[in-house]
Amino acid sequence: MDRTSYRLEDDERPSIAVINAIADHEGSSPDEIRPQLYDAVDPDALDSLFQPRVDGELRRGGRAVFTYRGYRITYESDGWIHVHDNQSAASGTTEHTPADE
Repeated sequence: MDRTSYRLEDDERPSIAVINAIADHEGSSPDEIRPQLYDAVDPDALDSLFQPRVDGELRRGGRAVFTYRGYRITYESDGWIHVHDNQSAASGTTEHTPADE
């Protein structure tokens, strides 16, 4: 199984970082990524899930795992995104582990 890891950049939204991670994995431009991310996961929900807490502290210990474009995407609360080649990803299974509050 091939894997690419991508680190969220400062002020980059998690939903945009997922697209950038896939583009890195494929060696393509983010503008070429189709279908849209919202066909697999709600980008606003992903962004909200991993935004800093009200006191400004980063959330720790959570992750979201979902299938998109035939890849298994793991978004970690520490800002790391892992894109895994996954031939069985067509099942559309989505797993969420909430970040701390």
